[in-house]
Amino acid sequence: MRTDVALTIGAAVSGFALCAYLVTYATTRHEPVEWQDGDLIFQNTTALPNQVILDATASPLTNVGIVAVTPEGPMVIEAGEKIDEISVRDFVAKGSVGAISVYRVKNLTPELAAQVVAAARRYLGKPYDTFFDKGSDNIYSGELVRLAFNDIGLVLGQMVRLEKLAKGQPAFESVYDQQWQSLRDCHARNYDHETCWAYVLKQQLVTPASIAADEHVALIYSDMPSDQAALRPE
Repeated sequence: MRTDVALTIGAAVSGFALCAYLVTYATTRHEPVEWQDGDLIFQNTTALPNQVILDATASPLTNVGIVAVTPEGPMVIEAGEKIDEISVRDFVAKGSVGAISVYRVKNLTPELAAQVVAAARRYLGKPYDTFFDKGSDNIYSGELVRLAFNDIGLVLGQMVRLEKLAKGQPAFESVYDQQWQSLRDCHARNYDHETCWAYVLKQQLVTPASIAADEHVALIYSDMPSDQAALRPE
């Protein structure tokens, strides 16, 4: 009888400990580093146009935000439907697999990091740039990072023409067909559908993968599969 009771109590204690561990893991696994202003947090999202970037670069790093450390906790300045500042937890939840990679700019002083965060916040409220249109006020994630770090004289990532990424991407072209008339540059130039498409494909953009591959940054954490976390574009 005592043995049965002991086993029951032991099982209950073990079960409680396991539940406590799982809760702790769930609530802490995405706070893996001592966050610093200017840290770059990457994730995989597959909504357009990120699916275009994923298919073209073969990299899981399709979205990137800039970390800002606040009294309320670590936040991410990121390009969603608009440039917004959200918690790290909410940013992670937007990813396809709930995993992240964190990169840190080498030799970034706290003063320069604060300038980067301030520069990124100047774009809060700007709408997302689906077509990487330089003629608009819209901004995509890689552009946000590049602009913010340009403010301290650091150029991150490599520019690539959209035609290299969008080739063979019918879903992206379908979105273009629906929205092309809203493109300000095309409208200002009185471009027709075909001419505007050619103009769009000539736009240059910086991908999150190329930012992660930049020599000025270092991977400090990832819970993505190990064979993907350090993946670099060719």
